[in-house]
Amino acid sequence: MSQSCSRATRRSGRSRSRKVGYVHNGPFIKAKGGEALPLPADLTKEDAIIALFKKTVETFGRLDVLVNNAGIATHRNTEDITLDYWNEALAINITAPFLCAREAVRIMKAQQPRGGRIVNIGSVSAKTPRPDSLPYTVTKFGLQGMTHQLTMDGRKHNIVSSIIHPGATLSSFSTRRGRTKAGYGEKPGDDYIMAAEDVAKVAVLMAALPEEVNLYEATILPNSMRSFIGRG
Repeated sequence: MSQSCSRATRRSGRSRSRKVGYVHNGPFIKAKGGEALPLPADLTKEDAIIALFKKTVETFGRLDVLVNNAGIATHRNTEDITLDYWNEALAINITAPFLCAREAVRIMKAQQPRGGRIVNIGSVSAKTPRPDSLPYTVTKFGLQGMTHQLTMDGRKHNIVSSIIHPGATLSSFSTRRGRTKAGYGEKPGDDYIMAAEDVAKVAVLMAALPEEVNLYEATILPNSMRSFIGRG
């Protein structure tokens, strides 16, 4: 997803006035004429997240957009969920976005001109959960609430927060299930899977709007996704 955001940003032209830091996509961005600062970080560690944001500001002077995209999926019967399994999901899906958002707010409220954008990547599971996915579902509902609170609290600092709820999208999760490319699968009855670039375009739209405007929430999904919109 982060590489897709960088591609979409370059195509939109927005990155001409923005210097960006991505963990995995430095070579791609530099090849396209942009500036990048690859910063691998363990998002379960508070000090690593603080250092990541500190280095970003030291390098580029400010922070304009944060996309909270890190996350893990879960699939286990509720009665078989251990506390460690539960805490692992919360650490990545809720605590890490909170810590990143907190550091972003600290920077964005202090810089001149002040303000910025926070875009959280949620899931349609915050609206229509999958079976046997309790930790994942809880964290995505929580991320919706976090976005709402950040929107309210960020207004006084000119910070805009939004959330995207993607449906079936090509990812490491779908790859582990044997789906290695976007589109319809090779097997009869395989559903359509979106490309990450489709979701990234929505994130770029959110970030590119005038600072007075907030596309607060967007749900993007394959039109054929009956598990989200359908009957029976």
